[in-house]
Parts: sequence; C-alpha cells; structure tokens
Amino acid sequence: MRGPTVPLDELIAYVFGADDPSLAAEVGPWLAASPRFRSFAETYRDKIRKKVRGLRDDEGRRDLAVELALALRLLRERRFALEYESYGVGKRGPDFRVTFRGNLRFNVEVRRLRRLATAAADPARLTRAVCDKLRQLPPAMINVLVLSADGPSSAAEAVAPAMLRLEERAARKDEAHFRQRGFAGARDFLRHYQRMSAALWLAGELGATRASIWRNPQARHPLPPDLARALGGPAG
Repeated sequence: MRGPTVPLDELIAYVFGADDPSLAAEVGPWLAASPRFRSFAETYRDKIRKKVRGLRDDEGRRDLAVELALALRLLRERRFALEYESYGVGKRGPDFRVTFRGNLRFNVEVRRLRRLATAAADPARLTRAVCDKLRQLPPAMINVLVLSADGPSSAAEAVAPAMLRLEERAARKDEAHFRQRGFAGARDFLRHYQRMSAALWLAGELGATRASIWRNPQARHPLPPDLARALGGPAG
C-alpha cells in the first residue's frame, strides 16, 4: 500500500464533510496515528464517503465505525494487505479481502451486534446474525466472520454455544428453522456453514476491544494457526 498523499485535514473534510462530525471526531485520531490506515482511507475515500452520506441514524453510524475500526485493527498487522469491498459495493459479498504474507488470501465479513451487551442474554439474536452473514461467504477459500459487541464475553462464552445450537438443529434436520433463516433447509445451511473458517469475537468499546477466536471444526478451509495468531487470537 502506497503512503498517504492527501493532507489529513482535506481527507477528513472530503470523507466526512459536515454530515457527521461525531464520526469524523472518532475516526480522525485513527487517521492521524496510523499511516497505513490513512493510506487505506485515502485509497477508498469515495466508498467511505458514499457510506457516510447514506447514514440515517446513530446505529448506522456505529456500524460504519466498527467496520473502519476493524480495518484499523487489521492494518496494524503489517503482514496483512487489505482490499475494501472488492466484490462490489452493495453486493452480498464480504467487507474485506485480505492477503496474508503476500500469498494467502482470505475474506473478512463484519457484523456489529446492535444493543447486545452479552450474547448469552440473547443467543437467538446471535444465531440469526450468523445465519444472515453465512450467505455472504464465498466458497473455496478461508472466510472469517467478525462479530463485534459491547459486552465482556469471549468467543468461548458467546460464539461456541450458539454454533453448537445451530449444529444440533442441523443434525435434527430442523428444516423449518433453517428455511426461516433463508436457507433451503438443513443441508443448505451446512453447505454455507462449512464456508466459515472461524469467528473473531471483538468485545468492548472501540479502541479497547478484546479479541478471541472460535475456529469452525467443520470448515472446508480451516484457519491456519499462524493466521489465527495474526488476527489476535490463540492458535487453538
């Protein structure tokens, strides 16, 4: 990724304008502190600007802030090269395509769990969010689903029990449940479920998130241990 060429004040004014000063105040310090994130924002400034212009409420603003915070987090790892919405804006594809060590490509899709302090308090909301995102994961490569919540849970506490519930429903062939979630049935769910290599759970406020990883034992393309470590979680 090339270095930044647009002056910082001009970049912030172009991307955020007067539409969302609170988002500019949050993201601005990240741009100032990270040259790689600033280069990323400069490269994709038109895409980010369009998203900012389309914000309708505070929940949407927090969703976009989480997306950008994830880009910042990934770019702190210098072995990652990051592409933003490379499958096309508005299409049902992952948010990021990442290259690790110059040769291993994987996808990252992010979902902020709105108003969810603890996944244990509402596991059904978590499983609905996962099912919705599974349909965006392409086949034949590593896919990481990032789940962001304000609560203190870890992946072991939040994600693992929810995934077990889904696996149990699939084993029982609960066809009605999976049709309600947008799949053709249990078999179709499992086909998409096996595309998810891992879930990265980010807990806490932006800038102070704690990361943990759940690795899908049924994944067709498992998450390598060195990539798990680079993402911020134990290799497992």
